[in-house]
Order: sequence, then C-alpha cells, then structure tokens
Amino acid sequence: MKYIALALLSLTTVTGFAQQKKKTSATKKKVVTTKSNPTNQLITKADSVSYAFGADIGNSLKSIEIDYLKADVIARAISAALKGEKSLLEEGQARTVIQEAIMDVRAKKEAASRAEEDKFFAENAKVSGMKSTAEGIQYLIINQAEGPKPKVDDEVTVHYRGTLLNGKQFDSSYDRNEPLKLSLGQVIQGWQIGIPLMSKGAKYKFFIPSRLAYGSQAKGEIPANSTLVFEVELIEIGANGTT
Repeated sequence: MKYIALALLSLTTVTGFAQQKKKTSATKKKVVTTKSNPTNQLITKADSVSYAFGADIGNSLKSIEIDYLKADVIARAISAALKGEKSLLEEGQARTVIQEAIMDVRAKKEAASRAEEDKFFAENAKVSGMKSTAEGIQYLIINQAEGPKPKVDDEVTVHYRGTLLNGKQFDSSYDRNEPLKLSLGQVIQGWQIGIPLMSKGAKYKFFIPSRLAYGSQAKGEIPANSTLVFEVELIEIGANGTT
C-alpha cells in the first residue's frame, strides 16, 4: 500500500489546499496574497508542510511517467479513505494494479529504447572499418597489436574512456591519470567479449548494446537502456602485469 498511500497524500494536499483558499479569502484584511507568488498562499505551518509533501510526492509520481492517471478518480478514493469507507480494491489487488502499471510503463520504454538502439547499430555497421562480434558488439581498431590475448578469467590493466551515444563522458581512467587493473570475469559482458579480442598494446573503440552493459538499470550517470561507447587500451595481461 506504500504507493497508494503516497498518491493519497498527494491529492489530499491538493484538496486541502483548495479548501484553504476559501479561508484565505475570509482573512484578506490580515494577509495579502499575490498571484505571482504562490508561496504567499501558505499561511500556516500546516499549509507549508502539506504543500511540501504534495510537491515531493507529485514529482515522484510524475517521474514514473504513467500518463493516464485520473485526478478525479484519485480524489474520490482519497475522500472515501478519509471517511473510512470501504475501498473498491482489496489491499492485494491495489498492490498488483500498481506493480503492473509500473511494469507496463517500463516495458514500453525498453521497447522504444531497443528500437532506437537497433536502428543505431544498423547504421553504425556501415562505418568504414567497423567490425562486429556474433554477440552484437561493434568495434573499430584504433591501434592494432600482435601477441597473446587475454582470456575471460584473466586480470588485465587498461586505460579507457566511456561515453554515451550523445558524447557525454561518464568515466575515464585517462582523466584520473591512472590505468585500471581488473578481472575480466567481474565486468560487464561487453568487456568480457571485447577485451579478449585485443593484444597488449592494442587500442579499440567498442560500441556495446545495453543488453551487454547495464540493461534496464541506471548506473550513476548512465541512464537505463543505454548503449555504451568505450575506447580501451590494453596495457598489460596477467595478475602481475606480465603476459
């Protein structure tokens, strides 16, 4: 019932705020309000606290991006709850309805992202020198090298720069002036597939589809369902920096 409680709190505030406006009209001689500054309508502490809760909850609900919510239906549910009337939905039903609605929104967003990603990779494949793996990673060879290649359970040392498709950088070992030592078995699938293609001294540019990166999960500055672009320079292979 957590989501329902939040929604109820949000619209209760809206209803209470409308009623408070009537009280404000009756005290115009004591309090001056202006249309240009809504905060002047917050007369009491209860007004301010209620408005703050409403704004916070409203923004949270908006972020879910369910665009078919009906404010009048929500208002009726609030009124019924405040009066102690029996809910039209049982607690278990309400939770299911909310979860299914959120899952539906996420599924639609993911489908749209996949379509855009597929379109990008189809066009990117036409770039001169672009290569592809069977798993769907695309890559350009910036600097080729010969020699042993790491296995998926090896430790490697790399320099790298990671960006989104719009060019926004989200991480860079170059900026830190410190290469990263890591175990390939503990990184995203895209790296587990791409880095074993390289030899020490090689530098590749990888285009990694979201399903081989972080999928539907957002990570720091990386939005959900993001295609990731990495420039990776393989410096060493082996736990002790030896090949």
